[in-house]
Amino acid sequence: MQIPGISDLLDKGAIPDSVLLLTGPAGAGKSMYCRQFFTDGLFDGDYCIYVSSNLTDKQFRSQFSNIEKLKLIQNSKFINPYLHHTHHQLNSHQYSSHTPSSSSSSSSFTISDVNDNKTVSSSGGGGGGLDNENIKKLSLTLAEIRDDIIKAKKIVHDHNNDVSINSNSHGPAYSSSSSSSSDGNDRSIRLIVDSLTHLLVLFGESAVLKFVIDLSFLLKDFGAMAIFTLTTTTPLSNEYLTNALSSIFDGIIEMKLEENSGSLTRSIRLLSIKGLHYNPSWINFKISDDGSLAFADQSSSLTCMLCGKSILGTPIFDSEFTFDSQSCLETYKKLAVVYGTNISEIGLPSEVVNVNFFFIDIVSLSDPSLSIKKQREKIEILNKMIGSCDAYFRTPRDKKIILPTGDGMAIGFLLNPELPFQLSIQLHRKLRTYNRSKSLKELIGVRIGLSSGPVFVVNDINDRQNVWGPGIILARRVMDIGDNYHILLAERIAEELIALKDEYRTAIKPVVDYQIKHGQTIKLYSAFSKEFGNPKPPAKIIEHYY
Repeated sequence: MQIPGISDLLDKGAIPDSVLLLTGPAGAGKSMYCRQFFTDGLFDGDYCIYVSSNLTDKQFRSQFSNIEKLKLIQNSKFINPYLHHTHHQLNSHQYSSHTPSSSSSSSSFTISDVNDNKTVSSSGGGGGGLDNENIKKLSLTLAEIRDDIIKAKKIVHDHNNDVSINSNSHGPAYSSSSSSSSDGNDRSIRLIVDSLTHLLVLFGESAVLKFVIDLSFLLKDFGAMAIFTLTTTTPLSNEYLTNALSSIFDGIIEMKLEENSGSLTRSIRLLSIKGLHYNPSWINFKISDDGSLAFADQSSSLTCMLCGKSILGTPIFDSEFTFDSQSCLETYKKLAVVYGTNISEIGLPSEVVNVNFFFIDIVSLSDPSLSIKKQREKIEILNKMIGSCDAYFRTPRDKKIILPTGDGMAIGFLLNPELPFQLSIQLHRKLRTYNRSKSLKELIGVRIGLSSGPVFVVNDINDRQNVWGPGIILARRVMDIGDNYHILLAERIAEELIALKDEYRTAIKPVVDYQIKHGQTIKLYSAFSKEFGNPKPPAKIIEHYY
């Protein structure tokens, strides 16, 4: 479970489940960021809770009108603390603070406090002390959040008790009734409080601080991921309150809004996160017409295929290559006719080399209902997405091999086996964002095969250099087994990745020993989590084993 734009905000690409504070001026995009975080959670199968004192239930539902109504009802909860009916019996919602006992008497208020008519002072909420009515509203909010989390996790627990699990280590790693979650034993929780600024106006500083403390301990107890927003007019506005809140959270995200030449520029950075050491840096992001966020325009990091200069303007894409201008593109095409393709420019040695391959094609591209124009558009869009992935454009040209295949491509990395796997993950994240707002015919589905092994340079029929050998052949065979969104791996590259990092060990699972062409049997692996891959077994595996 990750926050939007994490691969751009943090080089490590992942953070532990945390309770985060998102600050920035009005209009910077805080609510849209929360909306993206909430939507990502629904698509990942998480249970999502949205707390806002300045929205009605109708306004909340209109914000997520692109989500299927039933899915929104079953997998999320909207709570407006100010609209709570406090005449309900509180005793049925007893909530016990998870604040340590050493501070609970001074830094928390609970339902039992309200029933005992204890008073909490405040700087807001009508100008005097916070009345019992408002205390009850915040207490009911805490109780409702806790009850909803318990209910969401209980449903998954009860479901998993009814799921048959195939524990035979020698057989397929899937059973037809397996859960879609990565571990199958729990359900992730996401919570948004948007915004603390509005809560402070309604309930006062003291009461809101106590509410945030109690809620943060509750969320950490359940391993939830949460984002709280706070509007700051300047970096030093209400510094005391910002510092007090910052001490409660696991990390801080900052946004800023700047005007340059009459246009607004939005930027974001992950200022700090407990337990991780890194250099925070600002990245730009844009809010699209459909409300989705696009982070860190990487066009400035691209280089022209012909002249090698950094592309400062809008790049021109052709197949998997990028060009600085139309003139460079046309010149390259003329030279390619005479001197061959990119493979000859890379200058691979004629002896055998070991390469880590990423093989991909578009699923159902030859569907007769798709026009040639639509097929071409899908290929071009996929090429652009691959070209914008960190694993691709940060790998030097002389350290990768690119072979277009018509409806996809093969990319060989000479550096290490992580690159094709990282490229697969990054591409899936981009595809998931792209596909959300598209019609059925516009959706782009892909299947990916990863393999490593020896290849050697050969000349094709046009006397141009190409590569061939077991490494690339096996990558194609592995990919052919998969269905939409599968990331399948051959044994050698899978075992290398599993040995490298615990996160790879968690994501990469053995599937089955499978017989491919010419009677060869390979050990097949599948990589998946809630953010990438396909947890279901390929159709060819089901036909063979079920």
